[in-house]
Amino acid sequence: MYNNNNPRKEVGENCTLELPGDGGETPVSNVSYTEEANTSEVQYTDSFAQSIAVTGVTYSGSFEIPGNATETREIGWDDGSEGTTLPKYVPQMTIVDGQDNAYVFSNVLFNSHNKDIPSDDRTTQSFDFMAEELIEE
Repeated sequence: MYNNNNPRKEVGENCTLELPGDGGETPVSNVSYTEEANTSEVQYTDSFAQSIAVTGVTYSGSFEIPGNATETREIGWDDGSEGTTLPKYVPQMTIVDGQDNAYVFSNVLFNSHNKDIPSDDRTTQSFDFMAEELIEE
């Protein structure tokens, strides 16, 4: 009756992040992303009913890295040499889950960075991102 009800481990200890220039894969402890349709209501059609037109798709999400994430931050944020630290575009970011499914985001902007330093546990850093395109491989 429920043929596709097989449990799958998609995100977990084997989930990794690949960024250009970081020299390989970085283990991540949590990943989430959202695909959202951008819409517009069209009022002038041949019918009296309003239609909804899709004008684009927005991709956003977050990931968390346990421990030191200095290299990842340096890839996605300017060094602040001119007095202001600004995010910079990353041409491609790939997230590989525990089943070796790759989610390739292009033209990525890290729009938020958070570092949590608890006194009795490991430091974690999380990044929120926006992207222009997603290709699932």
